[in-house]
Amino acid sequence: MFPTCLSDPEENAPGQLLADLERRQDEALEQLDDLENKLRDVLKGLNIEMEEVDLD
Repeated sequence: MFPTCLSDPEENAPGQLLADLERRQDEALEQLDDLENKLRDVLKGLNIEMEEVDLD
């Protein structure tokens, strides 16, 4: 009767959910780094330099 996410508490314990979110965040950040590197390569091929922006 219950959805799968509610019927198996061990897989969805708060610690497991946090670990999954952290893993997904790491994957997303890695993808962003890859995209930034590809963009830099394209811009370099066009003789365009990106300025470094401090996001802090």
